[in-house]
Amino acid sequence: MTFKVVVDSTFYLSEEQFKETGVKRASLNVIEGDKTHKELEIENQFVFDALKHGHRLTTSQPSPAEFLELYEEAIAEGADRVFVMTLAEPLSGTYQSALLAQKMLDDPDKVYLFRSRMAAFGNEMLLLELINMINAGKSEQEIIDRINHLNSTSYVMFTIENLIHLMRSGRLSRAKALVGTVLRVKPILHTVEGKLELAGSSRTHKKVMATLLDRMKETTQGAKKIFVRVISKNSLEHAKTLEQLIRDTFDNIELTFTEYVGPVFSIHLGTNAYGVSWCSE
Repeated sequence: MTFKVVVDSTFYLSEEQFKETGVKRASLNVIEGDKTHKELEIENQFVFDALKHGHRLTTSQPSPAEFLELYEEAIAEGADRVFVMTLAEPLSGTYQSALLAQKMLDDPDKVYLFRSRMAAFGNEMLLLELINMINAGKSEQEIIDRINHLNSTSYVMFTIENLIHLMRSGRLSRAKALVGTVLRVKPILHTVEGKLELAGSSRTHKKVMATLLDRMKETTQGAKKIFVRVISKNSLEHAKTLEQLIRDTFDNIELTFTEYVGPVFSIHLGTNAYGVSWCSE
């Protein structure tokens, strides 16, 4: 069978990787007043400049029509099945747009929509494994079963400079956002069934990393293999320290590293962040 893949624009692989794999992207939108910009058509600097000048930025999901166009394009190119991944449903209406587009097809069974529990670098981790399975010639059912299993074991944890951007974008309550800001601690966030939650806070980066490692240990006991993706957003020294700690702690990992988060997530996270996503089997 021939497989094609469609994702949304918050999967931040390199442009080279997208060209090599043929993965298609539906673009989320960045809204500035009465102007709407496709995420795929702007850079992070646009976001930083707008926030610096006090402009309010919001985001919105791709339309079902955009997903439908990509599905039909993939099918016209010979796809027997189109695999689709998006942001976790509680974080965005993107999943619903993708689902509505599937229902609009003459043959909805041509599309299989994974229900991710993550976003951004967490989803990238699953996408890389999906691409590997397709390249390895795995069957449709093997791919679906394994990706769903990895998704069910997936976790995301990260720390950011402050929680103000998440509060302004409505992703975190004002009360929770003020905790880290007022107490001058480093907030630790994680996703719970796709919903962003404050997991705790620490006064030092050393304690932040210890918390992340403890959570990884708790959730991967008995795993034969652990897939890990570490992210740095202008926090390379801390992220590299975290990466080395993970490599020193686990001997059954496959680890990738990224330093890029696109405009939509820059709005929510601000300028500095680092963290880790993982899943296991």
